[in-house]
Amino acid sequence: MSKKLVYVLEDDADISEVVSYILSEEGYEVNGCPTVAAFNQMILQRLPDIAILDIMLPDGNGLDICRQLRMDERTSVINIIMMSANTTQNEIKGSGCGAEFIAKPFNIDHFVARVNRYA
Repeated sequence: MSKKLVYVLEDDADISEVVSYILSEEGYEVNGCPTVAAFNQMILQRLPDIAILDIMLPDGNGLDICRQLRMDERTSVINIIMMSANTTQNEIKGSGCGAEFIAKPFNIDHFVARVNRYA
């Protein structure tokens, strides 16, 4: 059985590295994307099982990316988890994005459980 693929759109290299390490240890194949442009290139090549999206990015907004993924028939099936230190669960629910939300900083066990639930 192949590993589930996770794309992590996160511009903070330290957070991206920690998330990638945690998920790799859990048996996921993880690809980090520091920018929206890099994420969009990866989506064209291969669809992930899960996309973990930061909200505030240097070249875009994770909520906009989430909405774009939901509107495209090809990518609408991707499970999405939003992460942010500056956004609340209610803001995510009101965004029309239809994603799960994890606040930063996060508890590692809670994070892993949430990802496993949507993988």
